[in-house]
Amino acid sequence: MASGERSDIFDRWAETYDESVRGSTKFPFDGYETVLDEVIRRAGVLEGRRVLDLGSGTGNLTERIVRAGGEAWALDFSERMLDRARRKLPDAKFFQGDVLADLPPLLKVPFDAVLSTYVFHEFPLMTKVSLIGRIAAEHLAPDGRIVIGDVSFATTADRQTVLDGQGEMADEDEEYWAADVAVAALESAGFGVEYEQVSSCGGVFTIRGV
Repeated sequence: MASGERSDIFDRWAETYDESVRGSTKFPFDGYETVLDEVIRRAGVLEGRRVLDLGSGTGNLTERIVRAGGEAWALDFSERMLDRARRKLPDAKFFQGDVLADLPPLLKVPFDAVLSTYVFHEFPLMTKVSLIGRIAAEHLAPDGRIVIGDVSFATTADRQTVLDGQGEMADEDEEYWAADVAVAALESAGFGVEYEQVSSCGGVFTIRGV
């Protein structure tokens, strides 16, 4: 799906996004709030640190960064999602752009942590790995970390079992994480990786350069 088509979908979803994910106990957002909280916990102490939220949507993770005392910078490709996020968090720095493209010039600074939730499942595994490598090389401060929360499963078998039970809810165009193969691919690319399954379909990756 082209970037313009994807942004149109999220523009239309912007007004109802928060209601559709908050408190969900169903695929694909079971444990949504817990996943976001775990991303912040695994990011470490954020007070006074510069933190980038990739694919911020309506700003639910960005809001947690601000509450943790971080200097919040955020990127999303949906202008309507960003409009909602800016209304929630007027002091955060929001930028429009596609995470797969070069980031806006003002984001070309070192971040103490780069965080993302419910974005990377749209990309094939090797695109995920390549993007993480570029972020680490171009946007991460020394000793920084990348933390990703997303639709994810501990193993490929677990993923298949859950998806088989979802019918039309399992979008065949999505590239949901399977940690067994994802961790191996990231480690082969030179990263140190920790993974935690947080809900029936949500997990968190903590990624460091080695």
